[in-house]
Amino acid sequence: MSIVISKNDSWKMFDKIAKRYDFLNCLLSLGQDASWRREIRAHLPQKNGLDLLDIATGTGNVVLSLVKDNPNIHMAYGIDLAENMLEIAKAKIKTAGYQSKIMLQKADAQALPFLAETFDVVTIAFGIRNMPDLRLAFLEMYRVLKKEGRVVILEFSLPPNPIVRFCHWIYLNALVPLVGFLLSGHSSAYRYLAQTIEIFPFGERFCKILRQMGFKNIQYQQLMAGAATIYWAEK
Repeated sequence: MSIVISKNDSWKMFDKIAKRYDFLNCLLSLGQDASWRREIRAHLPQKNGLDLLDIATGTGNVVLSLVKDNPNIHMAYGIDLAENMLEIAKAKIKTAGYQSKIMLQKADAQALPFLAETFDVVTIAFGIRNMPDLRLAFLEMYRVLKKEGRVVILEFSLPPNPIVRFCHWIYLNALVPLVGFLLSGHSSAYRYLAQTIEIFPFGERFCKILRQMGFKNIQYQQLMAGAATIYWAEK
């Protein structure tokens, strides 16, 4: 019997698979996750003294990749609800020697514990589709961004080519849950991830929601034939 996972409880699922999460991202992205993180970095504002917030920071790979050898970052904060993920992130940050530049805390993206207009840039990778209330999460991002601040979002999507999309569907619904179960024993978690990718709005539909929430200068770029998409917009 399959287990139904709601978006309200998805962070608990990530806590359970925390030790395998980095592998999961590598699996879902077919090994492209590192290059996709570089895409996020390439879309950061090009100016000094940036204060950055990384939402759904998970095991810290994104926030570390943005801060490492980047003199433009003044301070970075990473938030997540999954404490086991944060513990892994803390260990990575300590090993890399960035404890003074990256602060982590448990927090809800739908009720950010920061004052309005605090950050120059807000990033989120592979986490926006798990938000129980997508619009509330966007409103919170908008609130904590400074005027002209930027949001950069990386999320899985579906390839526009029907043949590629069909192959991608087989990969997500058959191979990923099987490998996930064999390696972690949590097939329901990996099945949940595939289901959220299939139903989540992407491309122009996603941009329309950003526009409705007040963002401007919205752009996006497909990655790996549309298996993922990076979006960037301004307040």
